[in-house]
Amino acid sequence: MKTIFFDGAMGTELHKQGLTSDPAMLNLSHPGNIIDIHRQYLEAGVDIITANTFGCYSHKYDNAAKMISAAISHGRKALEGFSGKLLALDLGSTGLMLEPFGETTQEECFSIFEEAVSNGSTCDLILIETMMDLTELKIAVTAAKKTGLPVYATMTFEKNKRTMMGATIHDMVSLLEDLKVDALGLNCGFGPDIYESFLPITTDLPIILQPNAGLPKIKEPGSLPFYDLSPSDFAHTMTKINANFMGGCCGTSPAHIKAMINKVKK
Repeated sequence: MKTIFFDGAMGTELHKQGLTSDPAMLNLSHPGNIIDIHRQYLEAGVDIITANTFGCYSHKYDNAAKMISAAISHGRKALEGFSGKLLALDLGSTGLMLEPFGETTQEECFSIFEEAVSNGSTCDLILIETMMDLTELKIAVTAAKKTGLPVYATMTFEKNKRTMMGATIHDMVSLLEDLKVDALGLNCGFGPDIYESFLPITTDLPIILQPNAGLPKIKEPGSLPFYDLSPSDFAHTMTKINANFMGGCCGTSPAHIKAMINKVKK
């Protein structure tokens, strides 16, 4: 089995550079930093980088379309000189609560995702990640499928193997198989040691795993969280996992991804 490698975190890498404002807004104010982080991941050996589009939705920003366009431009700029590498449009949750739990209708939610994927349709594939609600996931995938691009989808689970909204891994698999996504899996939440215990997943679809560099920790009240799982330890655990697509989420750096790629390829 050939493993395809995604990149790691963008937000926590920007934090390391002292850029603690909303990562989506940095598409317009700090393009050089974003391009540099993309290139570090490409130099680490990844096959797919994810555009800095997580959370770029019209209900949050008046200039969401401009943010997405800029993020894709930064990704394409970073890819120059790296033949055969791909750029993924990165979509997360809208952060809205759908009826009957909240006031947002499914039609309104679909419109938000539809606008985002339309603005990002020049990417090579779409990665829907960090989802917790099956209904929102279905809406996002349905909107993404309209582009004709490959669609990958992952959810975030608690230690009880359920999402915050109560969905099980089996629920996710059943939904995403019916929606005919191109790959499915798990991301964020925990380090690879916890997610190792969640596997294997029973499905014929390719599996994606993008864990954190451990659990977030706080040095002092008001400070940003940090992740202390070393690149070596992250890579060691990832070699025990049988997944078709591997990458990282919060706290993972180019060093984590490079160590993982080197170990897995061996």
